[in-house]
Amino acid sequence: MRVKHPSRSKRKFLSVFLVLLILIIGTIVFIQWRVSPVVCSVASVQAKSFAVTAINKAAAEVLEKNDLHPLESVTASGDGTLKSLSTNTAEANKLKHLITLKAQESLSNLNHEKINVPVGMIVGGELFGAVGPEIPVYISLSGNTESDFEESFESGGINQTVHKLSLVIRADIRVLTPSGTLSETVSTSVLIGETVIVGNTPNGMFDMN
Repeated sequence: MRVKHPSRSKRKFLSVFLVLLILIIGTIVFIQWRVSPVVCSVASVQAKSFAVTAINKAAAEVLEKNDLHPLESVTASGDGTLKSLSTNTAEANKLKHLITLKAQESLSNLNHEKINVPVGMIVGGELFGAVGPEIPVYISLSGNTESDFEESFESGGINQTVHKLSLVIRADIRVLTPSGTLSETVSTSVLIGETVIVGNTPNGMFDMN
């Protein structure tokens, strides 16, 4: 009995199929090895930028829309010597609460943000970072926001001291990308009060916390 061997056309088809299969597997491996880290890196940088911009915008909106009472007051002795600088705790905490909530809301609205990754950055890194067409990638953010007060005294000129009251806002964000989920932390400082003290720096400072 004669054994039938595969025809030449079938052998050719199998060869082409194997070559295509190897190319497909190689492409997938290349994407995992090269494309995913680049996309994650670009997404991380862009996500931090989006988050800081959103937080600063939220703080500016709160400061603009709310009629706030003075946050600080200076106490002086009978001869005009400065004794202390105090903060209106209730107003400061109210402002902190409003800004933190608004920042959290703004971050929650950052969904399906578009970023563009140049092909040159994937192939050649920073050297060809701006070369070639751009691949659109969409990212979404989610996370938690918290804030704390920070204060400082700075020289404001001859016999002048500037007391600055700032709100430091930190957000732990999760960046959702096609390549996976990234965890990042962003921080920004918003100036909410500034008092120019003419004379000596006061000896006492009431803590607002």
